[in-house]
Parts: sequence; C-alpha cells; structure tokens
Amino acid sequence: MKNFFLLAVCIIFSMPLLAQHHIEFDIQNYDQDTVVIGHYMIDKQLVHDTLYKNDKGGFLMQGEENLQSGVYMLLTVPKREFIQFIVSEKEQNYSLSFDATDLSQLSFENAPDNEQLNAYVSFLKEVRPAADILRDTIKKLRESDKDITEFQEKLNDIDRKVNDYQNKVFTENPDYISSQMLRANKEIIVPDFADEKDASTKRYLYYKEHYFDNIELENPEILRTPFLHQKIDYYLTKLTPNHPDSLVIALDRILEKMEPAKETYKYYLSHYLNLYAASKVVGYDAIYVHLVDKYYAQGKTPWVEEDNLLKIVDRANKIRPTLIGKIGADLTVYGEDNSEITISELDYEYLILMFWAPDCGHCKKSMPAFVEFNDKWAEKGVKTLAICTKHQDKTASCWESIEEKNMSGFINAVDQYHRSKFKVKYNVTTTPKLFVLDKNREIIIKNIASEQLDEVMEEIVKMKKAEDAVKE
Repeated sequence: MKNFFLLAVCIIFSMPLLAQHHIEFDIQNYDQDTVVIGHYMIDKQLVHDTLYKNDKGGFLMQGEENLQSGVYMLLTVPKREFIQFIVSEKEQNYSLSFDATDLSQLSFENAPDNEQLNAYVSFLKEVRPAADILRDTIKKLRESDKDITEFQEKLNDIDRKVNDYQNKVFTENPDYISSQMLRANKEIIVPDFADEKDASTKRYLYYKEHYFDNIELENPEILRTPFLHQKIDYYLTKLTPNHPDSLVIALDRILEKMEPAKETYKYYLSHYLNLYAASKVVGYDAIYVHLVDKYYAQGKTPWVEEDNLLKIVDRANKIRPTLIGKIGADLTVYGEDNSEITISELDYEYLILMFWAPDCGHCKKSMPAFVEFNDKWAEKGVKTLAICTKHQDKTASCWESIEEKNMSGFINAVDQYHRSKFKVKYNVTTTPKLFVLDKNREIIIKNIASEQLDEVMEEIVKMKKAEDAVKE
C-alpha cells in the first residue's frame, strides 16, 4: 500500500501541468505562418496575441490562466479576413478548423457553445433566401394594392420557426454566451395601446423601459462581445433625449444594472467618464460632473489611484460652478481708466461674457464675428463684457489689441492683479471662452462659436417670448 502511494505521487508529479486555456486552430489552404487574435472591448477591437505556425502546421493559443470570456477573432494575413469564436469560463480547451478560402464553414470539437452558434447561423442561412423572396413579393404586391395574405402567412411561418429555434436554445442552454447573444437581439414585443391617447408615446416609453429585458448587463461574460456596446449605444443615442438630464438618468440605470459584473462596470464607467470629459457638445460637461459626484467621489471606483482620483474630482469641482443653469459668479473688473465694472451693476437683458487674449490666434480669427454680433444686438438689450485674461504689466497689450480688433463697442475690462479670480470662478483655461448670462446671471449657454452666436441668441429670445406668453 505504501509503495502504491509513492508510485501514485511520482506519476502525478511527473505529468506535465495542463494549460488553463488550450485552443488549437487548423487552417487549410493557408500558407502564411502567423495569425492575429483579437477580442471586442466596448467600441473597439483589441489585439490579444499573435500566433505562429507550429511544427504540426497549425496554430495554438494556450496559457496558464483562463482567457477572459467573450467573442474573439482570428485574423488572417495579409487579407485581414477574420472568423469569430467564443471563449467562456467552461469553454477554454477545444479545437477549431476551417478553410482559408471559405471562412463561412467552421468546424469545432469539444466546444458546445461555439457549436450552438454555428448551428444557428447555418439554420438562418437555410431559411433566409425564402424569407427574402417573400418579403420582396409582399412589397411588390403592396405597391400594386394586391392581396398579400398568402405570402404573409408563409413569412409568419418562417418567423415562427426562427422564434421556436431561439426559444429552444434559450431553454436548453441559457448560460451559453451564444444564447446571450441571440437573446439580446430578440425583439421586444410592444403593446399597441391602440385605444389610448398618445399611443405612439406610450409605445416608445414601453419599449425604452423594457429595452434591456433580454440583456443581462450583470453577466460578466458579455463584456467582450460585439453586441453589448451596440445595444447600449443605441439606448443612449437613439432612445434617450439628447439632453444631459436625460442622459445621466439613462447612464445611472445602465451602471446600476452592470454593477454586479465588476469588470464591465469598471470599463463602462471609465469609458463614459472619458467620453464626456472630452466631449465638445455644449452642456455635456454636466454629465462628467455627475459621474464624478455619484461614483468617483463616493468611493465607487477602487481601481483609480489616489493621485488620479484627486485630479478627476478637482476638475469636476472647477467645472461645476460654470454648468448651464448655475448662477454665474459676480465679478468686479476694471476699465482702461481703472474704473470698477461689476457684472451685477450692469444694465442688460442678456450679457455675453467673453474671456480673450491679445496673443490668442483663435480670438483674432473669431473676433470680427463677435464685433458684428455686438453691433446687431447692442440696441436689443444684449451687451458684451470682454475681459482680457492678461495680468500684471501685460495688460497694456489688451488695450492696444482692443483698438486693432475694433472692439470699442464692447464693455472692455482687465483685472491686472486677478483680484476677482475670474479664471477660477469661470474655469478659464483657454481662450476665447464665452458665456451667455441672463439678467439674473444664470448661465443660459456657453462655449458657443462666434459664427453660431447670432443664431443661438435668436433662439434664446424666441424661447423667452414663448415662456412669457405662457405666463400671461
């Protein structure tokens, strides 16, 4: 018994350790010695590895750790054609073979998730030609005002077969990544609301409310799939009104559902923070501030190093006072004769608060349009306060440049010693920087290009008249 135990130990320790992932690729009619492996990540396709042909003429992807779950790609060179394959927690050791001259025919061994998707694709190829013919026939009959009943019933029959196939997949293998992909593309059945008022609005709201019913955002295995970002992007850009208040509600809904899948939550929160930090869309900085306040400043981003976290929060703190809808800070600056100019003491319906610099190339380019705007609107209660951002002895260049740029129609000012701290209060990091304030100093809009300002002001005045009419 003792000898048997020693023999068993020797056998165990003499066996080579099996790799945690081991995927073999057999590619016929492929004379190149390399292939590239990639995977999906949010809106990108990232390179995972480059494989080299082995002594057996195939390619082997292996390692001591499990691959992250998702949909991967094998890219051939130099044609850059690719096939897709699934890697899941349970599907890390299998083989895949195909012919480089026909990438549509894939053969898997020991890969039931891949085989399921492959079988479904083959099934669709079988039924699609008949469905396409029926749709084309129905379209032509409708154009001729002819009866489509017979052909519509045949098309409905095909749709039922596809639906039955999908339901069978969902029932038998609900946890497969291929099942998640098929379920995500399943249509949401929306009630007609035919006998109710605002039926179209109710259909839209129902569809939006149930949009994620077939997508398990909390499932960590769907992060590296092609469908996830497509679905989220459609929800944000097509189903959600293009307004910061609506978008933050939508983002919170998505992130709340994702939170159990920690890696998915991490990548998408980081993605949208960076997206809105770089956005040039007016008002979208409010989304950045919201994400920082609700997630980063509340300790919900443990992956962010402290130094970076402080920078992120500091940036949000600087932006927050200048968000659209906030009351702009009162400033006291100085005219050429050193007289005080205080915003709250100016008489205006709307104030164009502009920060500029004499050596700013973009200021020079855009100033003629600002001057033209001021000439048009000065008699309509719109004034322009142009604050030169130079300090100390450099303020002399401001007054010289004002004359050169024909800016005498503006209320021109400087703050030689930066007593007003306007660069802090209005987050002036670049020039020109522009704010439109109403008579209560509320920030109506900001960062408008000079050529857009006239059109924007027309719209602001029109909206104000409409609001006043409602009040009356």
